[in-house]
Amino acid sequence: MGADNVDVFQRLVFSVPALSRQLPAIAVLALAYSVVAFAAFSAFTPLSPEPSTLLPIAVLLFLLPFLFAGELFHRVLPRYPRTWSFFLALINQFVTFVYALILSGANDVGNAWSIVWLLFITIYLINILALVLSTGIDRYKRILVVGLAEPAALIAAFYAFAGGDLGFTTYRHVFAFASLLIAAAFLVLVLGIVDYLIRSNTDVSAFELTSGILRNDRASLDLGVEAEPAVETLAIDNGDRLTLAAPWVHPGPLGGFGGGQLSGNVIDALNDGAEGESGFFLHVPCTHKEDLSNPDDAETILDAVADPDCVARASRLVHHDYGEIEFHGRRIGDKQVIYLHGEGIDDYDTGVFMGDVDESEVLLVDLHKHDLQNGPEKEVLYGSSEADRLKRHFDDFRDRLADAPLRDYAAGFAVRRADQDVAALVESVDGQEVLLMGIDTNGITPDVRELAADYREEFDEVLVFSTDTHASIHELANTTRSDTDALREAVERAADDVAPATVGLTSRTTRPLKLLKNDYNGLVFSVNILIRLTIIALAMLYALLVIWLFF
Repeated sequence: MGADNVDVFQRLVFSVPALSRQLPAIAVLALAYSVVAFAAFSAFTPLSPEPSTLLPIAVLLFLLPFLFAGELFHRVLPRYPRTWSFFLALINQFVTFVYALILSGANDVGNAWSIVWLLFITIYLINILALVLSTGIDRYKRILVVGLAEPAALIAAFYAFAGGDLGFTTYRHVFAFASLLIAAAFLVLVLGIVDYLIRSNTDVSAFELTSGILRNDRASLDLGVEAEPAVETLAIDNGDRLTLAAPWVHPGPLGGFGGGQLSGNVIDALNDGAEGESGFFLHVPCTHKEDLSNPDDAETILDAVADPDCVARASRLVHHDYGEIEFHGRRIGDKQVIYLHGEGIDDYDTGVFMGDVDESEVLLVDLHKHDLQNGPEKEVLYGSSEADRLKRHFDDFRDRLADAPLRDYAAGFAVRRADQDVAALVESVDGQEVLLMGIDTNGITPDVRELAADYREEFDEVLVFSTDTHASIHELANTTRSDTDALREAVERAADDVAPATVGLTSRTTRPLKLLKNDYNGLVFSVNILIRLTIIALAMLYALLVIWLFF
């Protein structure tokens, strides 16, 4: 996703189990935690708990408070999924178990008291932090109230069992509860200050961004500058028609924010036309500075998709590897279609290759075929020595391609709509057969590489590309396998469909829209600051709590 992207979210997102698994887990774990805690107290403390207390402990301390909170968060907070609510309850149930084990090692009543109240405060702070991140800081008043329900239930259970028989003065009880409220207020204050600083820098609430990405909301960012990017259209017609759209816009930043869902929107629109017409998205070499600010501008992109004049002759696919970058390309009439791959490079500034090149003459596609989970983070900046070197390689390759002879062109293609949209294009020129496989993901998984390797026995060249989509943060975080069955089906259909064809390329600029440009840097730096400041603040807060309660 790139060094400058909000890829920190990719590390935070995981698949929350279904409710049908979470509810039994809470019940089973409540019993298991109770048995282990009972054994720990029997073995490591002078207490001799009665076996008859095991079931009440399981119900009052490890079950009811978390079932209550799991349902409460979902009902009180707007649009908060029940699965998230109960998963948060599961986390707090585990935290309670860990503190119960720590409590079994307390050496006196005073330390035991402090450990118990540190548990209550910890759970309250976990609730506040999780709910702010997933719903936004604007609801902090409601979060402060609803987040207190769970620790309040635990406090009630604690006092029902032992809290009133420890011999502490009323002041000690009031002091402990006041510590809980002070810690919560301090956390909200820190989060509010962080959000204010970030909002003042980018005019975007980082917590609103975080919660929106986690909920997969669709929203516009009030950032960026007006631009009119080019949209290149490659069309192939063999009786049916394939339209490949290559806008000079980057899919991002993430999810429904800005243009994160751009590739999917374009693919949807290109395949909703007349029978026999299909289409796919091509990723040009650009960075997140070219992200759309407004997701609705995907329509503006589509309006610029054109109908090029087509020719029936093209060159064989030419390949040259320059070590740090390699190119594949073919002439179509007097125009060129070129695919690039730079090992270890994620994105390129738009001017690196095309600063002095007419987009209507050359289509340059970044294959973006790095590993989806362990991709590169390096960007090539315009004006750098590396960029100048890559540009010389590109110009040299174009010179080589300009001399390639033209022959009759034939092609077959297929687009397969599935959970992951895929496309296959088989081109045949002068006895050379080339397979191009595309998938609407952000990189390539190992099973797709294996599939491509298998097809190299059937085709002279096999190229694989991804769209660099940022539509689904869950996909970015968790996808390790792709829909290879859909890819195989698309390749088979494309190979069976090969027939004499025409191919054409054109370019048209869009109506004015907003691209993030340098505002993207401010946005990403702000999110990174948010994450780091929050972690530092939580560590400091926890250290202060330990000192406050124990010393």
